[in-house]
Amino acid sequence: MRRFMNKMKQNFIENAYFIRKRIFFILFTGFILIFSFYNAYTKKVEIQNAFYECIAGIRENPEDIRTQISQFETNLEDNFSDRMKFVELFGFVQKALDKKEINNFSYIKDDTGSLHYASFYREEDTDCFEYAMRIKRLKDYVSQFDTDVLFVVAPSKYVASDSRFPKDMPVNDPEVIVDETLFYLNRLGVDTLDLNLYLPNEEIPYEEAFFKTDHHWTIPSAFYATGILADYLNEHYHYGLETNKYLDKEQFDVEVYRQGMLGSMGRATGYYYSGMDDMTALFPKFHMDIERTFMEEDGNYQVKKGDLTETVIMPELLKKEDIYSDSQYSVYLNGLRYYECIKNNSNPDGKKMFMIRDSYFSPVISFMIPMCGQIDAIWSLEEMEALDIEQYIRDNRFDCIIIEMYPYNIGDDAFQFFKDENNGED
Repeated sequence: MRRFMNKMKQNFIENAYFIRKRIFFILFTGFILIFSFYNAYTKKVEIQNAFYECIAGIRENPEDIRTQISQFETNLEDNFSDRMKFVELFGFVQKALDKKEINNFSYIKDDTGSLHYASFYREEDTDCFEYAMRIKRLKDYVSQFDTDVLFVVAPSKYVASDSRFPKDMPVNDPEVIVDETLFYLNRLGVDTLDLNLYLPNEEIPYEEAFFKTDHHWTIPSAFYATGILADYLNEHYHYGLETNKYLDKEQFDVEVYRQGMLGSMGRATGYYYSGMDDMTALFPKFHMDIERTFMEEDGNYQVKKGDLTETVIMPELLKKEDIYSDSQYSVYLNGLRYYECIKNNSNPDGKKMFMIRDSYFSPVISFMIPMCGQIDAIWSLEEMEALDIEQYIRDNRFDCIIIEMYPYNIGDDAFQFFKDENNGED
């Protein structure tokens, strides 16, 4: 009898175990199905557009079907209903566990709470010499027009000598590629300016030089770098830029927005994990007559006319309540637009410059334009058919061409000009 009762008890326990498993399976599967239908209903337009875009891409380039499917999956993830709520929940759990890495080692947090790119393995880039040669061909072509050419490297948020990281964390270090690229450029006679040699410093320490939740430098860092750049142009090319007048801190109002900045890294990990940044913005007290023409993502052009704070600086972006929309860094030149043509009608005889750049130079351009007559700019990574950097250089004349690159952006896509050995000839 006792054996029978023990067996019945054991069977009951086993059945209860499998019943719990089945109940969990049914509830979990039901939740997934219900949420999938909900997501498909609320995001049906975005999903349809992503699907049509994928099909069009496959028809246009059937050999690259993997890339198109991968892009389709990325679009689905980006348009996931209530996506940020799940991101925040995940980040909250990782924060509670005191994890120093997140998203399968996509990002690493240092001892100051700042986020960095991670990389277990990074393929060696052996084309640095080719990148340098493209810039050399550009320089050779515009030399007939007495145009100066300068290659500028923005400062890296990570420095190999840093000791703020947990032991053996695989932080992505771009220093080798930067050094190799600068080495070849210097050997080829191209002028270079490495801002890593100037930032951070005693005036702007590391904690104030970069955002914790973003890969960008802070606005005071960009302002400081603008002074370094302007001084270089005056010293080497004798431009006579009025730095004492337009880069004097006394000529700017400084406003600090506490806990209002959430950068791209913070949006990827959730603010529970990354925290929020303070945003320090500089607004000029002087006035200028500016005309700015820029290209939007849809290829359409917009024109803004007015003062600096109405054209290149947009204070209204600092007051957005949605922290997951454009970050406060976008207050300068909307963060990044594919194409810019900024004319300073208050200084029509000033230097005319062309900048092949990334988002690091948005605030720099904003601070440079008062000292210049015109600044044109194209995003170095843009592949739109409407924008051809090489053709733009051939069709226009400039006093100076500045090629600015964030260390992690140095690669083939960033140098889409003068690829041919003979295309430097007119």
